[in-house]
Amino acid sequence: MTALIRIAFSALCLLALNATALDYPSRTIRLIVPVAAGGPNDIFARALGPKLSSSLGQPVVIENIAGAGGNQATSMILRLPHDGHTLLLHGLAYAVNPSIFGSSSPYAIEDYVAVSMVGKGPLILVAHPTLGVKSVSELISLAKSKPDALSYASGGTGTSPHLAAELFKSISATSMVHIPYKGTAAFMPDLLAGRVPLAFVSPLVVKPYVQAGQLLALGVTSDKRSKGWETPTISQAGLSGYAFDAWYTLLTPANTPTEIINRLNKVVEEALLAPDVLDKWSSLGVELMPGSAKEATAYVNAEYHKWVKVVKDANIKPE
Repeated sequence: MTALIRIAFSALCLLALNATALDYPSRTIRLIVPVAAGGPNDIFARALGPKLSSSLGQPVVIENIAGAGGNQATSMILRLPHDGHTLLLHGLAYAVNPSIFGSSSPYAIEDYVAVSMVGKGPLILVAHPTLGVKSVSELISLAKSKPDALSYASGGTGTSPHLAAELFKSISATSMVHIPYKGTAAFMPDLLAGRVPLAFVSPLVVKPYVQAGQLLALGVTSDKRSKGWETPTISQAGLSGYAFDAWYTLLTPANTPTEIINRLNKVVEEALLAPDVLDKWSSLGVELMPGSAKEATAYVNAEYHKWVKVVKDANIKPE
């Protein structure tokens, strides 16, 4: 009898999940950004939100829930119903945090699936004019002459700006001080004022400040020049072998019904292929990445395994 009860209960759960998938979406969708407003994750979310809402027929509300390097939002969503009504737009930090936080990480990489990759692109290494360097070579020379005298800002431990800087330090054999903030928008005032003279920043955020002469663009982190920028790559500008791309993905808990994941994947792909979206992001040097959920999840998992060794070798710890 007990076995029959278990079978009946499992059947009821399956029916409930199927009903949920058929009715999806039945209410407002929360699109969570795990960092403060104003960063690249947030910019992507606010560009995608209206298009997802139009396709799905329900409001899409963007919520910024910053904290613990993105872990606060990532763990919170796992405690909510896994029915596609709460999504997470995360970046490289999602794949890196489990390695950084180790046994204290509130989630494992297997807890989520990637509905779709959103985009990837370089960061821009920028310096405040008062630092007195105008090239990557000059920066490396200055940093080597004054170990730990220079500081750089990031949006938090494990974020793309932090990892890009750690890679820079490793290849250039320099030592600079990491100043973590709660998101890109949080460090921009100090960067623009010169209180922190260096940062790796998304082109989505930094371009107007470079155009206005408030910051100097020293190099692009990717392995080739970025559309819309005259700035050389960091490798071309004096640090051979350096290459780094930040990426962004839309995630949902792993046990979300497959029908819901597939529907979300379809509407995200449609949004990313829209001419206005393609034109806007390509002009900023961002490569949009439509594709299947399976491909996206494989990409994220590969990044996780890639960065395990980097985190260990650089001894990156929670700050």
